[in-house]
Amino acid sequence: MPTGIITSYDLTVGVKINMDEAIFFLSPMDTPLLSSVDGSGNAVLSQMPVDQRKFFWMDEEALLPRSQLAAAATTGTTILTVQAGHQLRFSTGDVIVVQEASHSETMRVVDISATTADVIHVTRAWAGTAGDIASGVHVTSIGTALAEGSNPENARSIDRSEQYNFTQIYGPTKVSITRTEQGVGKYGISDEFGHQLMLRLKENAIAREQSFIYGVRSDSTTTKIRTSGGIKSFVTTNNDTTNTILSVASLSTNMANCWNAGGVPDQLWANPVSLANLNSANDTLVRVTNVETQRGFKPVMTVTTEFGDLTIVRNRNIRPLHAFGVMKEAICRRIFDPVFTERLAKVGDAENWMLVGEEGLEVKGQQHCFQMSALVY
Repeated sequence: MPTGIITSYDLTVGVKINMDEAIFFLSPMDTPLLSSVDGSGNAVLSQMPVDQRKFFWMDEEALLPRSQLAAAATTGTTILTVQAGHQLRFSTGDVIVVQEASHSETMRVVDISATTADVIHVTRAWAGTAGDIASGVHVTSIGTALAEGSNPENARSIDRSEQYNFTQIYGPTKVSITRTEQGVGKYGISDEFGHQLMLRLKENAIAREQSFIYGVRSDSTTTKIRTSGGIKSFVTTNNDTTNTILSVASLSTNMANCWNAGGVPDQLWANPVSLANLNSANDTLVRVTNVETQRGFKPVMTVTTEFGDLTIVRNRNIRPLHAFGVMKEAICRRIFDPVFTERLAKVGDAENWMLVGEEGLEVKGQQHCFQMSALVY
């Protein structure tokens, strides 16, 4: 029993704990693809409804009149091998130019092989002098040269490519709390059930976000379980496994590949850990500006390349060794059912609810996007 002046160290039983009653929830930065905005003030991912568990879209490529040699050609060779699938980019009568540092030659296509894939027959030295041509050299058509009054050559076409994905059921997740627990007073929480429901919603959002990045497309008729493919599983044409850092040079290389395929990525999804080199670069091509958005001023990093600007979307759900360059207009959430809550039957002295949602990801023109999968951090 203390005597004299009683201090705050003496009577400790029943002293109220000084606690900040504010509860911190996950911020939009935890799910930037679902809930954040980009530099233009719009959602990072657009969304559209879908009414089937398996949904389709079509990709189509134009027969762009250019290719590269898939094999070297000597001076006397009259057969050129172009890249796989590029044979129909050329037609009989086309005048083509093959140009490299040491040799320039104009040829005329005289036949498209009907029996050998990726082969065109040419007349050498239509203009210029015939010479050896290395593999990988660009072949460019500069138009058709047919005799006056000629009939058109055989029509050419390629079929559309049908792509698909599945919707995935995220949940159902049960939220259950007893009547007594709901009534017990707590710091910062006026409604324990509502608090637990909010936590489950946040966890569901993170699961969907991670699915849009790393999900694997599958559908089992046996187990009746399906999962939606993510951006990593779709972007296969431009997969950079060589560059180990994010730099203006490495991004320009990948942007060039997309440019040559007919696309221009405008967003780079990356973990902030991978951005250290860009942040430290003394380069006027890397800019950080404040952009007025629906959520106030927001700092936005932009990398400028010769093939377009990339806006950085920082995402902690992406592993530091990965980064994805995407065309915003080509990536879309296809929503079968938005996440909703539903009350379940009451069993015993407890309140029971569930939350569930169903959606999938659509990636159009994956050859217009790129991924980097060997970053060192």
